[in-house]
Amino acid sequence: MQAGMEVSEYVMPGLGGQEMWRDHAIETANVLNQINPHFIRLRSLRVPSRVPLHEKLKDGSFSMQTDDMLAAEIKLFIETLDGITSTVTSDHIMNLLEEVSGKLPEDKDKMLDVVKQYQSLPDSERLIYRTGRRAGAFRSISDLHRDTQTYQKIKQLLQDIQKKEGIEGVEKLITQMVDRYI
Repeated sequence: MQAGMEVSEYVMPGLGGQEMWRDHAIETANVLNQINPHFIRLRSLRVPSRVPLHEKLKDGSFSMQTDDMLAAEIKLFIETLDGITSTVTSDHIMNLLEEVSGKLPEDKDKMLDVVKQYQSLPDSERLIYRTGRRAGAFRSISDLHRDTQTYQKIKQLLQDIQKKEGIEGVEKLITQMVDRYI
């Protein structure tokens, strides 16, 4: 930074798993508060079978967070960012909430509002949003009701899968869709 180079720091929500998510969010934010990089780029954790962490998933020694848990982690992370002027971006299809983007400190509340808006959706709406986002049909929560035809198609698809395979089948579909971007 002293040499005039732009600094981007990548943050991987979910890397602490279900056990250490709070520490991961807080301590990552604390480090970034010291660095004050130009950009903070969010890239949510995905674990393809070819990486060593996949073995820990299989043997149960690591538990991935759900999308709802990731939203809580991102919220805590953003809340903990303080005294910096970084630009936060969530501009990757693997991220559930692409709208969590803005300049600190002025856009902090706007970014937190995106997470709160997602968290306040009824379970069925969050499921439709997650599916649409992972399929590439939605880029923002407001897209959920922008195209009623897409909304209805996703809703029907989820109902059909749930009848045959239960919620586990829906979660499997969502995981397959997001993992194709790795």
